[in-house]
Amino acid sequence: MLRGSKEELFEQNHPVIRQLKEIPELIFPDQTEKLPTSALSFKRLFTRKEMDENHVDCLILYRIAGGVVHILKELQKRGVFPGLIEIGDFYAELMTGGVRVYLTHPEKFQLLHYEQDYEWYPEDERLFGDVELFDEKTQKKANVRLIYKILVASTRGNVKIPPKFTEADYSELFYKALPEEWKQLFANQPDCDLETMEQLLVQCIHMEETFAREAKERLNEKAQKKVEEQASSAQPDGQGDTAGAGRTLYSMIVLLRTELEDARIMSRMVYQLQDALETETELSHLEWQQAFVFGNGSIAVTEFAAHPAGFRCQCEQEIKDYSAGEALLIGAALMEEKMRQQPDGWSEKQCRNLFRMYVLADGRLKNDRIFRAALPKLFACQQHGMEFYVLAAEDSRCEACQSLKNLMEEPADGVGPIRKVGKHDAALQRAGSAVQRNMAPGKAGAPERGTAREPEDILRDVAPDRTVPGGESC
Repeated sequence: MLRGSKEELFEQNHPVIRQLKEIPELIFPDQTEKLPTSALSFKRLFTRKEMDENHVDCLILYRIAGGVVHILKELQKRGVFPGLIEIGDFYAELMTGGVRVYLTHPEKFQLLHYEQDYEWYPEDERLFGDVELFDEKTQKKANVRLIYKILVASTRGNVKIPPKFTEADYSELFYKALPEEWKQLFANQPDCDLETMEQLLVQCIHMEETFAREAKERLNEKAQKKVEEQASSAQPDGQGDTAGAGRTLYSMIVLLRTELEDARIMSRMVYQLQDALETETELSHLEWQQAFVFGNGSIAVTEFAAHPAGFRCQCEQEIKDYSAGEALLIGAALMEEKMRQQPDGWSEKQCRNLFRMYVLADGRLKNDRIFRAALPKLFACQQHGMEFYVLAAEDSRCEACQSLKNLMEEPADGVGPIRKVGKHDAALQRAGSAVQRNMAPGKAGAPERGTAREPEDILRDVAPDRTVPGGESC
């Protein structure tokens, strides 16, 4: 048995350390420059905010788990049983079509007769507390435990099987999405080998990639069909250039968030709607500018701007006590301003460029005086060529939601080119950055709860230099 300390193994470059350095995914303390700056630790990546911003789904988790299994197999080949590995010591670099996984702090491993350095959690201690040194059998159990934490995207070292609901992560939801084979494995095969888990991961990755590819093909087919219909309608004689050449689509998404418990509802709608619009603009050769208004509990506005391909809705929010009607009023003012800037002007129907507003709701909306004041503003934009769409969750059957749907589906005679929901059914029914919201009525600048506010006051707060519909300057 060796004397000294584990630190001396590294200082003296012991043969076991040289073997570890052969694994390119291991990052030693003196090699931190090898870790890409874009890589995120699992502990950070598995938070709700980062999961939403990086669009982490089951496919990405399978790929991450596959990278971890690869590192564990490399350690196994060298006869190294590292013990339990801290979830925060892993890093993932998310790339288009793949993931690269890195493991830092190999100095924490169990090496030779030296014990691991690990922050013990009650659940881990219950399972492994009696183990002095990990051998092949106990290491298998530790590996299964690690892969479980990754596939449920848990930020908690103490996560159980099955996980309980927490505001910190999506572990409960991802566990429900796991195939039955994984649930049976975690429940009945705690000492499963790496090869079996690797085969199961390959099958899951292949299945998820197939689903994604088929969904993309269906979306492209429907978008192409829509482009052909638009081209045929715009050029009945078949003459002229591409229908979308030189035209711009101005799309605004107004998010009326209400369900804090499950941000995935709104995220899914937003992401898939943006996917559909991005495909449509590419096939139609349209320029594309996007604007976003976040409302109902907090307010934030990003004005119309062109974004690079792949951009998905992100916005820092200024916490205030706004209602759904206020967000709609702000959105209508922003859309009117953009339409007035066009060569066609506000007094005529917009013929060249496209203007669309998508209102997304995931629960009941407040049908207050401000909400009712916003409806004629939206109708005025419709009369001048804006297309208006509503996408609401299945349980959004409140009076306010119905008023918005009526505005979309039953326009008065003579209004602009309003499209009914059927035109966008495929995109909207699939239509996900969950926008984090917090209620902070005591924050400086926020109106007190219960205070009645005029529509002009709302616009003045958000955009003091903007003209209020009707001509009065704020």
